[in-house]
Amino acid sequence: MKKILILTAGKTGGHRSASNALKTALLSLDPSLDIIDYDSNCLFLGYKGEGGEQGYVTITTRFRVLWKLFFEFTSFFHTLSNFFLYQAIHHRFSLLLKESKPDIVISLHPCFVASARKVLSKFGNIPFYVVVLDPMKHSHLWRDKKADLTFLPTSETKDAFLRAGFCKDKLMQSGFPLSPLLSFTSEEKKQRKRLLFVNPSQRGLRATRKLIEAALLFDVDIDVVTGSDGHLKEYLEKHLPKREGLHIFGYVHDMNARLQQADILLTKAGPNIMFEAIAAGTPIIFTGHLLGQEEKNSLYAVKRGYGVVAETPKTLTFYLKKFLLEEERALSEMREKEKQCPDIYGAIKIAEVVIQKLKEERD
Repeated sequence: MKKILILTAGKTGGHRSASNALKTALLSLDPSLDIIDYDSNCLFLGYKGEGGEQGYVTITTRFRVLWKLFFEFTSFFHTLSNFFLYQAIHHRFSLLLKESKPDIVISLHPCFVASARKVLSKFGNIPFYVVVLDPMKHSHLWRDKKADLTFLPTSETKDAFLRAGFCKDKLMQSGFPLSPLLSFTSEEKKQRKRLLFVNPSQRGLRATRKLIEAALLFDVDIDVVTGSDGHLKEYLEKHLPKREGLHIFGYVHDMNARLQQADILLTKAGPNIMFEAIAAGTPIIFTGHLLGQEEKNSLYAVKRGYGVVAETPKTLTFYLKKFLLEEERALSEMREKEKQCPDIYGAIKIAEVVIQKLKEERD
C-alpha cells in the first residue's frame, strides 16, 4: 500500500477544500492509497487546531493593512522567511515523517514548501510536489526550484514561475483542484432571480451591509453566506431589514447546490469560490478582495468574460440593473464562456501525475 502525505491547513477553508478535492481524485484512481491530509499548522509550537480559520478571518478583515505588509514582507524576503519556517517546523515535521513514512509528499500551502522540502531532504529521495493555489498574484514562498514538480492553476502563474527562472520540466499547468461538481436539480419553480453573497467585502461589517442593501433594491431572492465569520452573521441579522427572500447563513455544507441555484454570485476574489462558481456556470460579481494574494484574482475572471468587479454599492447597483433588467443575455454569455474554462480540472490532472509516479516506482 502506497502512502501519500498531503500538507494542507485548517479544518475548513480554501487549503482544506483543495486538499479534499485532491484526495478524492487520488482515491478515485486508486482506492488502495493511504492518504494522510495533515493540518500543517500543527507543526507550529502552540497550535491546538482550534480557531485557525476564524483567526485568519479576523486578521485579514480587521487588520487589512497589517496583513498586506506581512504578506509582502514574507514574499519579498522569502529566503529569510523560509529559514525561520524551517526552524519552527523541522522537529515536529521530522517526527511526522518518521511516523508516517510517506512515498510522496504534496504541499498545498506556501509556508510548507521550501521549509518542508528541506526537512524532507534528510529522509532520502522522497518525491516532493507543490500545488499552487493562487491564480494570479502569489507569494514567493510557493517557489522552490528543488521541488520535483510544481502544479500551477493558470497560465498567468506559470508565466510568472518561468520568469523567475524555473525549468519548464519542473512545472505543469494543471488547473485549480476542485471537488467533482455534483449534479443538482431544483424542484421549485424559480419565480425570481437569486443572488448568492459569500463574504462579499473585506472592508468591514458596514461595507458588507451596504452592498447587500444595494441588492435589496431589486426584486430578487438573496442568500448570504458568512462562513466561519460568526461576528458578521450576527451583525447582518441585527442590521439588515427582515424581508421575504432574504436569508442569512453561517457555514454551509451545500455550496455546490447553492452555486447552481444562483443566477449571480457576489463574493470576494478568493480562488476557491471563484473556480467553484466557474465550474458551476455561475456569473460572478467581485465585491471585494484580501489585500495581498487576492488583489489580482478578479482580473483572471474579468479578462475571460466570467464576471465583473463592483466593490462599491454604486457600481454594484449599476451592474445589477444591467444584468437583471437591461441585458439579461449578458449572464447567459458569461455562463457559456465559463463552460469553456480549462482551469477547473486540476484535481484529476494532478492525481493522474501522482498515480503515474507511484506506478513508475513500483516498476
